Amino acid sequence: MKRRNFLSLMAKGFSLGMILKLDPAGFGDLVHAQETEVEIDIEALLVDKEGEAFKLSSLEPHQAFVFSYPFASTPNFLVNLGVEIEPIEVIMPDESSYMWSGGIGPDKSIVAYSSICPHAYSYPSKQVGIVNYRAPDVENDIGPRIACCAHLSAFDPSQGGVVTSGPAPHAIAAIDLAYDEEADTTTAIGILGNAHYDKFFSQQRSALKDEFGSTAKAKKEVETAVVIPYAEHSAIDIPCPVSS
Repeated sequence: MKRRNFLSLMAKGFSLGMILKLDPAGFGDLVHAQETEVEIDIEALLVDKEGEAFKLSSLEPHQAFVFSYPFASTPNFLVNLGVEIEPIEVIMPDESSYMWSGGIGPDKSIVAYSSICPHAYSYPSKQVGIVNYRAPDVENDIGPRIACCAHLSAFDPSQGGVVTSGPAPHAIAAIDLAYDEEADTTTAIGILGNAHYDKFFSQQRSALKDEFGSTAKAKKEVETAVVIPYAEHSAIDIPCPVSS
């Protein structure tokens, strides 16, 4: 059962019990779908610190940048992986899936991911960068990765953010970007995967209140997404022995 069909039945006065009787399997599919689909109806142009549209061609390979989207307190990575990145189907633990669109930009090498770890909702705060991007380690044959140093989960940004090690239950959520080739600019248009925003706001409530002054400010939807170097976002970058 598709979400819009479920909402349509509810709007027509059908109770949850009636819907379950009509299509119990379909309702189960709807519930599972929510594990992989997050409906965020927010568009935000990526801009630089001066408010000008951010040019993707300015991104050097493996230099991590950060932008907040879709909320003021939900930072994301923006990284040029240096090679063309192909689309891939990402499989979730319940065997549902979604298509990750791969790299964008002049060389189709630029990707964007949530920096909220789906294990315990750790994130890079302005004080401590406990979730970070690690460039490839060619000498040890280790590819690029997003590392959560709270509990040592690692994710492969070249493969849709799939888990490569640690306790994270599924891929880290990706940010869906629309690229304007002529202008060399991009707009964040949605989320691919499950970013666990509700659980994040609940788990990090105290920290976000301290950082933003109030929960309302932390949950404010962004109108534009300011791109800054990771080093300017988090004062301290925490290294950790994530090897894959």
